[in-house]
Amino acid sequence: MKINKTIKTAVAILSSLGMAAMASAQATAVNADSAGATTPSHQLAPVIQRDLPFSQLGFNGSIGIYGSEANANVGFGSRLDEVIAKASLHFDVTPSPALLALVSHIKVYLNNELMGVVPVTDGQQGKKSSVSMPLDSRYFSNYNQIRFELIGNTHKTCSNPNDASIWAEISQSSRVELFVQKTRLESDLSLLPAPFFDPRDFGKLTLPVIMGADYDLAEIKAAGVLASHYGALSGWRGAQFSLLFNQLPEQHAVVLVTNDNKPDFLRDFPDADGPYLQVITHPTNPYVKLLLVQGRDSQDLNTAVQGLALGTQLLTGPMAKINQVAQVKPRVPYDAPNWVDTSRPVAFTELVEQRSQLQVEGRTPPPVRLSFQLPPDLFTWQSRGIPMDLQYRYSPPMTDNSGSRLTLGINDEFVEAFNLTTAGQGGESKRVRVPLLDDGLLGGSDRVRIPAFKVGSKNFIDFEFGFASVTEGNCQVTQPSKQYAVVDGDSTIDFSGFPHYIQMPNLRSFATSGFPFTRMADLSDTAVVLPASSSAEALQTFLNVMGRLGADTGYPAIQVTVTDQWDSTTLKGKDILSIGVAQELTQAIGEPDQVNLVLRSGQRQIRLPGRNETASGMNWLGRASDNPEAVDLVSVNASGRFAAITGMESPFTKKRSLVAIMAASPQAFSLVDNAIIDSGKVEHMSGSVVILRDQEVASYNVGQHYFVGQLPVLKLIWYHFSNHPVLVASLAVLLVVIVTVFLWRVLRKIAARRLTRSGEDE
Repeated sequence: MKINKTIKTAVAILSSLGMAAMASAQATAVNADSAGATTPSHQLAPVIQRDLPFSQLGFNGSIGIYGSEANANVGFGSRLDEVIAKASLHFDVTPSPALLALVSHIKVYLNNELMGVVPVTDGQQGKKSSVSMPLDSRYFSNYNQIRFELIGNTHKTCSNPNDASIWAEISQSSRVELFVQKTRLESDLSLLPAPFFDPRDFGKLTLPVIMGADYDLAEIKAAGVLASHYGALSGWRGAQFSLLFNQLPEQHAVVLVTNDNKPDFLRDFPDADGPYLQVITHPTNPYVKLLLVQGRDSQDLNTAVQGLALGTQLLTGPMAKINQVAQVKPRVPYDAPNWVDTSRPVAFTELVEQRSQLQVEGRTPPPVRLSFQLPPDLFTWQSRGIPMDLQYRYSPPMTDNSGSRLTLGINDEFVEAFNLTTAGQGGESKRVRVPLLDDGLLGGSDRVRIPAFKVGSKNFIDFEFGFASVTEGNCQVTQPSKQYAVVDGDSTIDFSGFPHYIQMPNLRSFATSGFPFTRMADLSDTAVVLPASSSAEALQTFLNVMGRLGADTGYPAIQVTVTDQWDSTTLKGKDILSIGVAQELTQAIGEPDQVNLVLRSGQRQIRLPGRNETASGMNWLGRASDNPEAVDLVSVNASGRFAAITGMESPFTKKRSLVAIMAASPQAFSLVDNAIIDSGKVEHMSGSVVILRDQEVASYNVGQHYFVGQLPVLKLIWYHFSNHPVLVASLAVLLVVIVTVFLWRVLRKIAARRLTRSGEDE
């Protein structure tokens, strides 16, 4: 449902664009431009059938509609480069057995225009029915919303609209069937990021990146920054990149061109005299666009990519020259646009796109949802909770004790409920503290206590208003037909005051938020090490990882360092990301025993922790060790696809991290490409070693651990000693004995002085 909520967030933004912009772009047909299209201008694009199952639109289960006049919404977008010629809706619905025929039905709307009515007939109640309904293509827009509205009655003469027996369920297997036709777009940079990334398209972004075969590392860096930019744009959709050399793509693509390294199909393209961005039409397909990122050399290429990533709002026309790109103010740690600000209280309006998202209406209104991401190293151990100043307004109930409530939940965890009174508002001079809960994903260790929020991953807060109806006599229901509720945008949640401190290696934080590399949003503290002769698959994995890091931060990685040498001068003071089967890794570490997983051609070697240690989580001092030792070593020779991700401390700088991505063969890198955007697989990544085999993910926590970040001295001491309760108890007893002896001696001296003075007085 997280994606579904994000889709709903797009309603106000995309619908405000209206149909005019899309119609203007779709009505424009341009002839082949500088690339030269060979397809005749009068040829029409073929009609393509596209199915959109509800399961791909953010619904992981059936869609429930509860109560009469209740609604359920399904949203999807229309691409800028497509015209919907025909559409239909196919859905499976199961109405409640209690609904009466003739007076019960389901209305179906497309963008607030009634498309049809599905009556509840005798014999249909309680049974699944399949319904097909045409959708009028005239009412499609940039963003489209299908609304199901249930009108339900259980009695002809007296019916409670909030009766629990009034419901209907719509299956997630339902789908929208579209017949679309490609349209020709102008070669205009003002359309960016479309059509290469279209925010109206809720599917995963797939974008080819093309370059010539005579590339250098600086050009690979430009491709990585480009991938991080489009990854940041794709966000929750996910993004995958294919790296092609000298191949003409069949879809919208980005082409990197320097004067000395041009793809074969652009061999005769004019040389550039500086950094340029240009949109051209595909040489053989007038419905496909190519974005050319040009430069005299790789330095110009990086300037052009940075201009694309940071200056899109300045671009118009088919071509633009990038004069200069500079960071006026350097980035600071934890300032990623996708991460909530932990330096001050954050207003709810900062967590939504528009204030309208904080208001709901209806008999049974949907919850107000706030979504955000926290830094993975936020240290909340022994905190009293997260302070939240909450204010809200609502349609007042008839009585103070009506049973109407506001329920506060975080990540599907119940936190607190507030009674809704006739005052019609709440929260004055009230400060809520979100309680701290154990995170069940930390592998059995109870050392780190985190809030109900999942540190380092997407979080959501639900404010669910429940309005109870009051029945007078046998029939009369005293409740307005529609209820309204709003959470005040000036309400705040405060994560300030929490230090940053985390145990590493921690591949869960890498998989869910790209940490520690994303600590700096522009990756200025990150160095990527690639093999001197990288395979195309390894370089493609580099692009996909950079795209994922961009999606985590929401900012392009314009300051990342890319190298093919394990050079201490370059890598000192950096967090290192290694991609590829590089034997230099073991040599760079200097201590082969510290490498928990090694891949060399068909040979695979792994060090495993003891099962008893991880199962009990106890040692002689009372709790699990910070450094689970390897007790088994396994080495095999095998074929087949096999990849791994391993983490350790950087051999060049203390408190810096090294994450290595390895594969048994170039083809096996696709396991990593698919896993890092698969939420199901990411959920199972943790510890210091992650193994990927086809559909299987296995994680192990083994080897030396270290801590990054800073804590106040007293909290640091108490935190680390708290891992050894027996030792703490012994020290406490010893301290009591020392204090007792000290006080006994002091009191003895005082008593002796008094006795001496008494003797002198006599």
